[in-house]
Amino acid sequence: MNRLHAQVERVDVIERAMALWSNPGDVVFDPFSGVGSTGYQSLKMGRKFIGSELKQSYYDQAVKNLESAKSNQASMFELVA
Repeated sequence: MNRLHAQVERVDVIERAMALWSNPGDVVFDPFSGVGSTGYQSLKMGRKFIGSELKQSYYDQAVKNLESAKSNQASMFELVA
């Protein structure tokens, strides 16, 4: 299995878990956030996210990924226009 395929499968699992065990507006906590896959999917699905990560390079990438998820969400004003 190549790396990209493995990453896509993980996001699919995270998405299913979010749908099963949380609701929009809930807070999702990931104590081992890594590069932020759980947080990214949480934000995409309308949840709030709190995470922690010890490794600086993973944290830096997680911040970028979470910012990307936030910028991909349409604001209320964009939806009205």
